[in-house]
Amino acid sequence: WRINEVRLARHYHVSRTVARDVVGRLQQRGLLRKDESSRWIAPALSHQRIDELYELREILEPVALVKAAANLPPGFLDAMRARIAEACPGPSEIGATLDRLEEDLHVTLLGFCGNQALMQAIAQPQSLLVAHRFLYRWTPRMFGDEPFLAEHVEILDLLDAGMPAAAAAA
Repeated sequence: WRINEVRLARHYHVSRTVARDVVGRLQQRGLLRKDESSRWIAPALSHQRIDELYELREILEPVALVKAAANLPPGFLDAMRARIAEACPGPSEIGATLDRLEEDLHVTLLGFCGNQALMQAIAQPQSLLVAHRFLYRWTPRMFGDEPFLAEHVEILDLLDAGMPAAAAAA
């Protein structure tokens, strides 16, 4: 889909500078890119695009996790574990709760890796997390329990045990 900065600014009653800043931030998150003619486009989440983004995450996130393990502040893993344990919201809150738990592991924890270039590379495939925000609205009807919660706990347990390579593999 093509994004026009001028029409975007008019639609939301903001300046073109604000619209340009917004599309620039969306580009940093991997949601928009420029085509050959330097026009902003939002690529469709096709099957191939989703596979490519997950493949990038599979390659980059374990590296960042191992690097981050040595830099985690005291109590960080315990706080994450506590939020997972509390993850029993009502249906209207489940999307925001699951989104926060995904951000805890895939954005906040990985951010401790200390490598800005790596985190910028990870940002594009993490555009899938934005798509998840919308999918989580239907999660209570899809699963009795959210499957990733147990996976996150396993990773936290391995990090807590001083096994970052095993956590990365998990």
